[in-house]
Amino acid sequence: MTDAQIQIRSFIFKTLVLFAFIVLFLQLWNLQIVQGETYRELADANRFRLAQVSASRGVIYDRNGKLLVRNRPVYNVIVIPAYLPEDSTAEARVFSRLSELLNLPITTQLEPVTGLNTGYFHAINHHQYSRLPQRQIINPRSRRYINRPEGIRDAVNTNRVFAPFLPVTIAEDVDPVIVSKIEEERLDLPGVQIDISPSRDYIYQDLLSHMLGYIGPIPAEQFENYEGLNYDLTDIVGLAGLEYQYEEWLRGIKGLENIEVDVTGQKIRTVSQEVEVRPGHNLRLSIDLGLQQATAEALQEAMDEVNSKQGVSISMNPQTGEILAMVSLPSFDNNLFSRGITARELSLLSEDPQAPLVDHTIAGLYPPGSIFKIIPASGGLQEGTITEQTTFVDEGVLYLPNLFQPDNLDLAQPFYCWLRGGHGPVNVVSALAWSCNVFFYQVGGGYSPAEYEGLGLTRLGNYAQMYGLGQATGIDLPGESEGLVPTERWKRLNYAETWLTGDTYNMSIGQGFVLVTPLQMLNAYASIANSGTRYRPHLVKEILDADGNLVQQIEPEVIGRLDVDPQYMQLVRQGLWGAIN
Repeated sequence: MTDAQIQIRSFIFKTLVLFAFIVLFLQLWNLQIVQGETYRELADANRFRLAQVSASRGVIYDRNGKLLVRNRPVYNVIVIPAYLPEDSTAEARVFSRLSELLNLPITTQLEPVTGLNTGYFHAINHHQYSRLPQRQIINPRSRRYINRPEGIRDAVNTNRVFAPFLPVTIAEDVDPVIVSKIEEERLDLPGVQIDISPSRDYIYQDLLSHMLGYIGPIPAEQFENYEGLNYDLTDIVGLAGLEYQYEEWLRGIKGLENIEVDVTGQKIRTVSQEVEVRPGHNLRLSIDLGLQQATAEALQEAMDEVNSKQGVSISMNPQTGEILAMVSLPSFDNNLFSRGITARELSLLSEDPQAPLVDHTIAGLYPPGSIFKIIPASGGLQEGTITEQTTFVDEGVLYLPNLFQPDNLDLAQPFYCWLRGGHGPVNVVSALAWSCNVFFYQVGGGYSPAEYEGLGLTRLGNYAQMYGLGQATGIDLPGESEGLVPTERWKRLNYAETWLTGDTYNMSIGQGFVLVTPLQMLNAYASIANSGTRYRPHLVKEILDADGNLVQQIEPEVIGRLDVDPQYMQLVRQGLWGAIN
């Protein structure tokens, strides 16, 4: 090769190298200078994203500051579709491993299990049910699933196109052992993350379950009601008791933070707080935990003595309406609902003939019996149909003459006293003390117009309503029954029968058609004890912020007053004192 050829080749090589450097320089110029900002934004979009921060729900204390409800951290498995492997085979390996760890199907159609009116518990559809063991339907340590009818892959695919960076919750309240395995394998599970969120822990279980209530997913048919209040479909809300009644106070406001993530989508650090998270408010109840425990024990002992399957006991401050203890037996453990109740557990509770899910203190309706007698007693005194000196002779039975043949004693209807031998001469005080039926038959319904008129149904009903019967007390709990104060019209509509004097007799001693809740009768007696003021019963004493500062004090609220002279209420109190002494 000649020197000229070598020089030509050398020139060509140098020219090519120079050209390559020029191309590289221009490309770098384009990437870093011309389109630098664009690519920087794209890189940041992959590195940084907005993440929602869960807000802790407010806790609940008794009146002395003893913790009744707290939050415990639970581990949830989430998948971010954008960080899953692009290769379908690698993605399939991720889904397969999740299925093994969580005992969840990769893809299947799920059906809601009916119960609790939520539609949030699922079972494999019928043609697959027989081929899968029970553990693959509901994992004992991961029983609560998000409200979607898909398997893992199907759930992820719903977000893959329209919201690839939005986390998809696959399982909640996962066993920490499983969580540690997922963390160990995080490099082999890109797009899979562990989210820690607060869950409810009811410390005293069935002791306070009726009043505290429980939480759960938003019922599907009610989501429209929550949507306008900035709830997400997957949010957990109060479904019963105080958890439901004070949902607006207990719920927190979720935050939003800008975070930096690695190539697998795992959080590296928090860059900024876009929306500050606000924890829910705390509740301080009027309940005394020690008194509640003693009440429950005493009630259970009393029920055992008489072989009763149900019982209720309530303690209330008659000067304020504060509930100090409130027990309804049988009860249930509300932690079943906070962790995610199974269909079998729910079935056992809902089908129990003693109705443990029902708070009988406010929802149970019963004939009041002899405790109703304060109403005809005070009403008769106030209306002047009896006085302190009015005396009836109780011979153990009162014969009500037949309306059409009043002189035929064989047709007269007997109304008995509980003491068949009778109490003899009694006035209003001794009649209350001895709970004399015959006395109150006549006070309420009279005994033939020629001898004694009595209050009659209308006035008796008016006084019953004055004491708060036939209407809700307004306690700060959902599900309260109104009870029934019957009228002539009510009986015609419901039985197609006229109201008889015998019906008034029965009502006068708390029998017949009249129905009350235990709380209604307690409130009626409280108004006698405090000389005529009827307060709204309440369980919450104070609302506090997360730092323990007072936000709202619940003040006593007057909802009615007895139009009964104080001297007559004193006579009633004397009779009641005699009943227990």
